[in-house]
Amino acid sequence: MSTTVTSSQSTLPMQAADTTTLPSVHHCLNCGYAVPEQYCGRCGQDVHHTHRITLRFLLFHDLPHSIWHVDKGIGYTFRQMMTRPGAMLHEYMAGHRAQHFRPISYLLLITAVSMILLSAVGMVPATTAQQADMPRLLQLMMERYMQLYAKYPTLIYVVILPANALLAAWLLRPARFNFAEMLLTQAFISGTTTFISSVVMLPLLLLTRYYPALQPFMMVAMLPYMAYAAWVYRQLLEPARMPVEDKWVRSIGTVVLQTVVLVISLALVQVAIVVSLIRQDPSLLEDFKAQTARKAATEQPRR
Repeated sequence: MSTTVTSSQSTLPMQAADTTTLPSVHHCLNCGYAVPEQYCGRCGQDVHHTHRITLRFLLFHDLPHSIWHVDKGIGYTFRQMMTRPGAMLHEYMAGHRAQHFRPISYLLLITAVSMILLSAVGMVPATTAQQADMPRLLQLMMERYMQLYAKYPTLIYVVILPANALLAAWLLRPARFNFAEMLLTQAFISGTTTFISSVVMLPLLLLTRYYPALQPFMMVAMLPYMAYAAWVYRQLLEPARMPVEDKWVRSIGTVVLQTVVLVISLALVQVAIVVSLIRQDPSLLEDFKAQTARKAATEQPRR
């Protein structure tokens, strides 16, 4: 009998010790769910970093941590897209997504930042001398086009992304991405190529202010975009069992067709602007015809 009491008493301190090792339970300030660990199992919020936001916390912790964190965020996603895009896209579609920035947000953020930088430098589609020789209709068209691009920088992607995804899903069938997956893939690729093109265009825009003869070379900004996209598509086809030559043919063919779609889309936007201007002021069309006829008459004797 005494042995039983002694054994039961001896277990009490052990039970008390066990209860002290249990983790303290917090309540998520976002949804009120009981959270014994760091992250809420219902909404995912970090319960240990919900103190009052200060300017110091925002500038030196939250913003750098959210964007440029080494193992997650837009910085991590961009680095992966620049070093191993094919493998990263396959992993993302397979479910490895916690570390990455969401594709549409990735595209929108990079496009917005690039647009701000290009606007600060000044996007001039033609030199002052070239604009002076243009009919009033073309001058207004270029002005309206640049205003539209500056105000709605992502508008072109509304048309381009679905068309590019459709072409890529067709030509890159061995990658086994459906249309929705390829649509998100195009968002990642377009965001990265927007950054690359901006890096190339910024110095060209600065140089053309002092050397107008460099204006035709602005199209050079398309080459890094096309080369990068072909490289990404080639990596997407890496797991496919097919000859290397076929992989490159499919990759380059996809880029060429997507570039054609881009050119056609931009041309259609410009045509729509011209039609809108003529409807507003029909005299612009008469001025365009008259100036074109005068220019043709002056050039004919030289021939």
